Amino acid sequence: MTPKDFLNFIRWKNVLIITLIMLLIKFVLFERFELSMALDRYHYALLTLSTLCVAIAGYIINDIYDTKADKINKPHRLFVGKKITRESAYNLFIAFNSAGLLIGMYLSYHVGHTSYFIIYVITSLLLYQYAKYLKKKFLLGNVLVSFVVFLSILLPVVFDLLPVTSELNEREQMVAFRLVSLFAIFGFFMTLVREIVKDMEDVKGDLAINVRSLPVVLGTGRTKAILTATTALLLLAVGYFAYLLIELEPYASAYLSIFVAVPLLYFIFDLWKAGDKKELHRSSSILKIIMLFGILTLLLI
Repeated sequence: MTPKDFLNFIRWKNVLIITLIMLLIKFVLFERFELSMALDRYHYALLTLSTLCVAIAGYIINDIYDTKADKINKPHRLFVGKKITRESAYNLFIAFNSAGLLIGMYLSYHVGHTSYFIIYVITSLLLYQYAKYLKKKFLLGNVLVSFVVFLSILLPVVFDLLPVTSELNEREQMVAFRLVSLFAIFGFFMTLVREIVKDMEDVKGDLAINVRSLPVVLGTGRTKAILTATTALLLLAVGYFAYLLIELEPYASAYLSIFVAVPLLYFIFDLWKAGDKKELHRSSSILKIIMLFGILTLLLI
């Protein structure tokens, strides 16, 4: 496996997005507003690294159990069994997952809340069960992956803010918590919609391994209708949030309207035009760009 293949194998683009989200929350939100924080920069780097390790482990185990479907859906992007042996891939999964869990255990001890380690355990188990079993269940796999994204965005709040939140600083800390929660909810729904669009791309392979995805069970037309309704609700929520920001943060409000709301509207039209696998992949890519633009709103708040 070449270095380029390895980077694609661990989904380097997703890794960069996760890293960017973690950095923006810490340095643009927490430090800029001088909030009370439990983690110095070194330990926050460890938090970011542990998040990346668990995420990469999830990508790898998914590829291991998805080999049969990938031979049909993505033969040009098949890694396990072609560019890396199944045994080597599994060893990489164990290495990344173990590293993430060990760092998570250390950080939980460091902030004085060993119970926080359960977040890492639950996330790791969910990603494994998703790849092995839950992915085939109707809608459950999509919701599970979206929930993992939701949890990962909240991790900085849990490990960096909550351990040092008291009655004296609760007001300021909770403002940041609510703001990050809004981004986590946005990430949840964007991921949910994107996962379903990807299922539409992968219908042939999913049929081969008996995956009961939304498009397999309901068909393409009904799935597009559900995605349209979900995206429309998300669009309304973004528009309402932009409206609330008009007086306090006019630039952020304009940015949200132009770079998030308008592209969401465009996605709806593009989705209905998409017919083949290539066009559906384009719709999926549009969602990834919108999610990135949404996270970058933090720079303007």
